[in-house]
Amino acid sequence: MRQRPTGVFRWLLHAPVWLYRAHLGFLLGQRFLLITHVGRTSGREYQTVVEVVGHDPATRTWIVCSGTGPDADWYRNLQATPAIQVQVGGHAFTPVQTFLDTAAAAAAFHDYERAHPATARRLLDTMGNTYDGTDDGRVAMMAAMPMIAFTDPARPTD
Repeated sequence: MRQRPTGVFRWLLHAPVWLYRAHLGFLLGQRFLLITHVGRTSGREYQTVVEVVGHDPATRTWIVCSGTGPDADWYRNLQATPAIQVQVGGHAFTPVQTFLDTAAAAAAFHDYERAHPATARRLLDTMGNTYDGTDDGRVAMMAAMPMIAFTDPARPTD
């Protein structure tokens, strides 16, 4: 089982939540989004910021990845109860959420790697993930890095 982030790294991961809470989410642009979700055992409301792996303006869909794996609390919470709200920049919406299968997740990650090669390598290293660079290897890796798509059902296209 992968270790959860601790120390300074954990603090850095939570810093964007404070930006959203201070109504400064627009500073993060379309690159990060804030998920408001319910704890699967506590019933408490939580907020988690994750990096956007892909965005399709035509369908108003954002794809995110659980880089720390399927055991991440926020990911498990979303498996139990769909997200209450997603906020991207200054826009908040109640999403339709879809868990991507490994093939769709691998395709989304491949697009992300092409768009942000250095960042993709750093994130894989930081999160302790690796693969052999092949399509099959990427698909296999996605079992350890599941993805979710959030679609805004009400917002008109930009």
